[in-house]
Amino acid sequence: MTESPLRSDFNHFHPILTRPQDNDVNGHIAGATVHGFFETAIQAFLVEQAELDLRDGALAGLVISSAADFYALPAFPDVLEVGLGVTRLAGSTVEYRLALFRPGETQACAAGSLVQVFIERSSGQPAVLPEAMQATLAGLRPNL
Repeated sequence: MTESPLRSDFNHFHPILTRPQDNDVNGHIAGATVHGFFETAIQAFLVEQAELDLRDGALAGLVISSAADFYALPAFPDVLEVGLGVTRLAGSTVEYRLALFRPGETQACAAGSLVQVFIERSSGQPAVLPEAMQATLAGLRPNL
């Protein structure tokens, strides 16, 4: 397990409101739900900042890899924030660094990575990201 990332490592945050059904049988947020929080933060950023049309756009982003480490156990009714960063941007591939924080806390309760490959929706073939999208994503380089 790696060290818990710090809030100062990130320059973009996405709020997450937990729900009762996010807790697992042990009373903590389920690991699969944390992965969902990470993907939600990415998709929201792409829609809001990079103007990606998730339903009908020419590009579609596919998750090909994801991993997470847990340092503390958040649970409903925690309000959380996902720190979002980009560690690699190459052609059709984006690798994200993510961390889950309780508001005001400096250390993450969970952290992970996610790799997304963008394809042309019509052909299913990998597609180089448009320059504007690359520039937007480059703005997410971590403050390391």
